Amino acid sequence: MPKKVTFIGGGSSKFIHELVRDLFTFPALRDATIALMDVDEARVRLTEGLVKKMILDLGLPARVVAGTDRRALLEGSDFVLVTIMVGRFETYALDVDLPAKYGVKQSISDTIGPGGVFRFIRTFPVLQAIADDIRAVAPDAWLLNYSNPMAMNVWGLHAAGFERAVGLCHSIQGTYRYLAEAVGVAPDEVTYTAGGINHVNFYHTLRHGTRDLYPAVLEHEAKILRERPEMTTSFELLRETGYFPAEAGTHQSEYYPYFRRTQAQIDACRAPTKAGHDNDKANAERMAVEVPRMIRGEKPISYARGMEYGAFIVNAMVADEPTLFYGNVPNRGLIDNHLPEAVVEVPCVASGAGIRACRVGRVPEILAALQRAHVGVHRLAVDGALAKDRELIRQALMVDPLTAAVCTLPQIRAMTAELFAANAKYLPGW
Repeated sequence: MPKKVTFIGGGSSKFIHELVRDLFTFPALRDATIALMDVDEARVRLTEGLVKKMILDLGLPARVVAGTDRRALLEGSDFVLVTIMVGRFETYALDVDLPAKYGVKQSISDTIGPGGVFRFIRTFPVLQAIADDIRAVAPDAWLLNYSNPMAMNVWGLHAAGFERAVGLCHSIQGTYRYLAEAVGVAPDEVTYTAGGINHVNFYHTLRHGTRDLYPAVLEHEAKILRERPEMTTSFELLRETGYFPAEAGTHQSEYYPYFRRTQAQIDACRAPTKAGHDNDKANAERMAVEVPRMIRGEKPISYARGMEYGAFIVNAMVADEPTLFYGNVPNRGLIDNHLPEAVVEVPCVASGAGIRACRVGRVPEILAALQRAHVGVHRLAVDGALAKDRELIRQALMVDPLTAAVCTLPQIRAMTAELFAANAKYLPGW
């Protein structure tokens, strides 16, 4: 029987192009129903047109439906992929600009810090509503979350009682490939292990056969930094911890108290304040021009399979073809030196039997210690969101590594109050 894959945030041209394209590369999914839901009618009609064009080009028996009625589109879904950003670029800019007045100068702002915490509390009520709709009209569906802040969103879903949810990122399976190519090794011949929390995960091992690739990565540092200067912070972390972070270099400096206390430090990181917002907005504007051209046949559509986990997971569960991926799930004993209720990023196996997370054991203590600073923020933010408690949100920012490095406690209180005022329309009941 054909499966139904529903996208919430279905107006996101980049995600829809890449994920639907990948779904259609698997024989078991070529007759799938693709449902696209978005709060923006114009945007979702555009992506609907793109998927129709893809189905026509490939000659598939698949079908696509689209609209703004979330519950109606969710009905009968087997998989729900969430790719939302509440408030889009208006709130994205706010998340960076307002904290910058207090000296908290974030490069991306979608993971932790004032931007990450407020993005979460804006997103959490929507995730709760999505989960309620799934329970009502698609109770057997799995929710695959792509929306940031990943760890807090997944923790919030599970804390609210929605168990069939896993978070997906693309850093783990992407960064190692670049490093392998940089040192002259075929990426498909490289093996690695990792385990930690999303965006603050590190490669515990990185090998080509029995050869440890870390010495080669360090030997090629100058070459890599000429190509990717934003990896400056990643190499500093490698030298100080012994491990390379999996998340992109532009993100790294805002996760710690060491790198963004002065403008000179920020400049040295090669990760400008607001870089994430500016890059994402530029990409969205580019896609708004390119997608109509793709639909009209003026610009070729790439049909080569990508590396996003979502399609591999859906195929694994539909066709019972097991696949290994790194997912964000409740810890529950998977990593010994993290809280049981924390959301961790660990190896998982998807198959016809469902999704099973793999035990990692203890991670290197220096990595666990750096990650626990984030887990404390996650815990306070999730508890604050569940209780709609402004004080817990303020306390989450108190313990955020970058905020604590540059702000006094009165400044944190004032910044939190200003952020609540600016986000009032997204936070009913607070």
